[in-house]
Amino acid sequence: MQLLTMIPMPLVYAGLAGVLLALIVATAQNKWQWRVFALLTLRLAIGWHFTFEGLHKLNSTAVGETATNKPFSSAPYFTNGDGPFAELARKQFIADPERVYAERIVKPKELSTAEFLKLDEAQRAELCPTAVATLFTSGTTEAAQTAQANYAGWLYGAIRRDTKFKDMANEVPTSVEQWTDYIALLEKELASRLNRQHYDLGRGDGLEVKRTAAVRADLNALKADFAKATEDYIAELRKDADIAPPKAQPKLIDTMDTAARWGITAIGLGLLMGLFTRLWCLAGIGFLVMTYLSSPPFPWLPPGPPSEGNPLFINKNLIEAIGLFVVLCHPTGRWLGLDALLDYIWHGKNKNLPM
Repeated sequence: MQLLTMIPMPLVYAGLAGVLLALIVATAQNKWQWRVFALLTLRLAIGWHFTFEGLHKLNSTAVGETATNKPFSSAPYFTNGDGPFAELARKQFIADPERVYAERIVKPKELSTAEFLKLDEAQRAELCPTAVATLFTSGTTEAAQTAQANYAGWLYGAIRRDTKFKDMANEVPTSVEQWTDYIALLEKELASRLNRQHYDLGRGDGLEVKRTAAVRADLNALKADFAKATEDYIAELRKDADIAPPKAQPKLIDTMDTAARWGITAIGLGLLMGLFTRLWCLAGIGFLVMTYLSSPPFPWLPPGPPSEGNPLFINKNLIEAIGLFVVLCHPTGRWLGLDALLDYIWHGKNKNLPM
């Protein structure tokens, strides 16, 4: 069931008109001070931005994966980021795909494909990596042996699975060795480009740096795809062996994404309604600073995810954070918002409150 459906545009227009009307009324009640108008406009604009960004992320997750929709995930942003917070997020929240597949492609014995094909099923099953073989032990002995032998066949090149790589129109039969060779090729290219960046070709603002970032992104995506390919084949073999799929374990990145979706929406609504305004300003600043530090526009780092313009040190995230800090320093919630009601309840008609 969807948590959110597309909001009718007439309702969006009505909401925007209501916000503008409230802005005019609040400015009038404060003697048409330009300072009040400017600060309220800043707060409401940022609140509107946060609200609909959060609603979009909630809706994309509620709709799920379709031909025209991709559920929100912060994993690609952190995976390709070069800032300190992105590195922290990768260590704490994202499963390293290389660690996932590395233990699944360990060959107990070095054999050529021709030598592997001469073995019987029992001997082939013994060549299945331990990390994979244990996933089939809950099935019958015969089914587990067949599953282990088939996985070993993929590992030793006797079996190839259809795979669609980037920039290829069709799927191609691929073995584990071809996967690892392709990864090694991109790793070699990335190392070469990083080495060139130590010279003037890559101080951080040239074409070479953008190409390096593209290779890095392709390599990260390829490793993630390979990890998923091993998972998909294991799941297929478990199904053939009539082994129930393992219980899905919650991922830290999913918990983080849920907090981000609802947190962004809450920040936006809090700013629009003027309820606990300064608290939501702090929350918004914290979120924006983390986003900024995930992919900062420093000249010595590769370019971050696609964005408008060519920022240097200062980007839109930092500017918006500074804007929230300005709002934080003024009692805009009392000029327009539910904070005025709370102040009245707590302080009564106290005219000496700071403006």
